[in-house]
Amino acid sequence: MSLRVKVNLFFATLLLLSMLVSLGVLVSNARHSVKADMEETMSAAAQLITVSLSGGRALDREGGMYQHLHDLVIALSEIRSLHILLFDTEGLLFEGEPKAGNNTSPPEWFIDLLLPKVTPLTKRFGQGHMVIYAAPLQEIEERWLDVRGILALGLIISIFVGLILYWAVSWLLKPLERLLVALSGFERGDLHIRLPRFSITEMDRISQSFNRMGQTLEQSIEENRRLAVLVQQSGDAILSLDHAGHIILCNPAAEKLLDATAASLLGNELAALGFMKNKRDISDALENCKTVENLETSLPTTNGENLSILLSTVPLLDVDNVVRGVICTLRDITEHKHMEAAENQLRETRLLAQHMTEVQEAERRHLARELHDELGQCLTAIKTDAVLIRNRTETSEPKVFTSAQAIIDVASHIYDVVHSMITRLRPSPLDDLGLIPTLEQSISTWQQRQSEVHFKLEFLGELDNLNEIMNMTVFRIVQESITNAVRHAAASEISVSIANELDAETDSRLLKVMIQDNGKGMEVQDFHSDVDFGLLGMRERAHSLGGEFELTSALGEGVTIQISLPLGVEKIV
Repeated sequence: MSLRVKVNLFFATLLLLSMLVSLGVLVSNARHSVKADMEETMSAAAQLITVSLSGGRALDREGGMYQHLHDLVIALSEIRSLHILLFDTEGLLFEGEPKAGNNTSPPEWFIDLLLPKVTPLTKRFGQGHMVIYAAPLQEIEERWLDVRGILALGLIISIFVGLILYWAVSWLLKPLERLLVALSGFERGDLHIRLPRFSITEMDRISQSFNRMGQTLEQSIEENRRLAVLVQQSGDAILSLDHAGHIILCNPAAEKLLDATAASLLGNELAALGFMKNKRDISDALENCKTVENLETSLPTTNGENLSILLSTVPLLDVDNVVRGVICTLRDITEHKHMEAAENQLRETRLLAQHMTEVQEAERRHLARELHDELGQCLTAIKTDAVLIRNRTETSEPKVFTSAQAIIDVASHIYDVVHSMITRLRPSPLDDLGLIPTLEQSISTWQQRQSEVHFKLEFLGELDNLNEIMNMTVFRIVQESITNAVRHAAASEISVSIANELDAETDSRLLKVMIQDNGKGMEVQDFHSDVDFGLLGMRERAHSLGGEFELTSALGEGVTIQISLPLGVEKIV
């Protein structure tokens, strides 16, 4: 049964009870009124008859007094609703009966309720006596008309009040119906439902509280949904443990890491899965619900390998901040460990390569110096002696003259070859004059050798105060790039640009080198797969100084090599 029906039935019952109570009060008052009226009427009638017979007059059946008394009794009986009997010495003198009522006859139950229990009044007078009976039917009929009218009016008022109450209850319960619909929507999961503003203050407060609750619940569920998605899609293994360290929840990443299904993991003790490092710390953290961050351990797998794991734990708290268990995350860092080992190996390799380069440069410097100091001096001495022999034997000994001239020519050629070797090993202008003159001389030499190629050299910024390693690195990269372009690219134009610029992002100076050619280009692939040691050497030289190396090319579009080196750096590995 709905609340509306219950409320309407309550008010209907209340109105019915009020009508019944009103009817009872009316009947009770009418009964007392009828009884009092009858007693008063009987007493008054007896008094009138007694007064009429006063003065000692005898009651004669033939006299005028008889007729007068008869008329009086009839009138009193009809007017007062009395049944009057007069007796003399001979018996019943005459009888007066009440006048018949109107056509309205009250129901029997009403007559029974209102009919009073009045004792007949007997009174003597002279030689006779009178007996007066109450006959209140007329009075009861009058009371019935009054009560029926009042009941009809009350019924009309009750129906009117009932209709008003029905409308009022419907109006008052309408917000509750809206609230019930909204709650049903919440039960179905429609948390976006909101209630409107109501004119009733209390219902409006309920509406606003409901809307705030819905908004909070929607946000909470959405946050829980995001957290659930985050847990399910997380790459880290996430497990929820109870106080005893048993697994009660795990995500797919945990199943993958531990190589087991969720059904087989639930209920197992996490500490018993076979951690190989920091066992005591792990057990202590799980048993005492401690917070642990990135505790490194290892876990054996079914294929015999060991996984490197970072374990973290935090206490699981309820809404009252009571510890209910532990949230444990396991992160597989095996690949990270392998990458660290590879990076360390690469760092060591680069250190070794840099050391070999430095040793190579030192050997080149030493060899160039030896060639210049030892072989150069010997060639100069040979050439000097040959010139003396040639001058002394020009006329006297033609054969000796010819041999001496041949020695001079061979010595000069050997000297040029040695000078070229010294330049390739260690260009002396690089130490004496700096980077710019050395590159200008090198480009000029290339231009003389390759007259069909147009070389362009451009400098920008301050380049005179670079350290020895920077000068040598730039020179070797430019030298290798030009050699590759001349030998393999079939280029007609080669441009070299070197600039000292300010990097806007890092607010530091960079040395930028760019070598371009318009040759046949190449398909840029992995240097290691191509085993291009020239490009590998250039890249390693740039990386050893903390720089960047970039090669862009395509078939038919030439090659562009760009290198950025931080200034003020001697070696970074």
